[in-house]
Amino acid sequence: MIISYEKLWILLKKNKMKKKDLAKAANVTAYTMTKLNKGLPVSMETMVKFCKVFHCDIGDLMQVIEDE
Repeated sequence: MIISYEKLWILLKKNKMKKKDLAKAANVTAYTMTKLNKGLPVSMETMVKFCKVFHCDIGDLMQVIEDE
């Protein structure tokens, strides 16, 4: 299973934000942002914080892709 945060990065660009701006707005650590950059899983709590920043659902931020 692969986690893709491509939707989050697109939303970030659409809102003219940088990753450090998002980290500050959502109150998440640099370590969490590094995990996102590497496509590693992050907590549901973190994703909910991002949802609050962008006023959206989790599906608007990430996608789970099944391995074949």
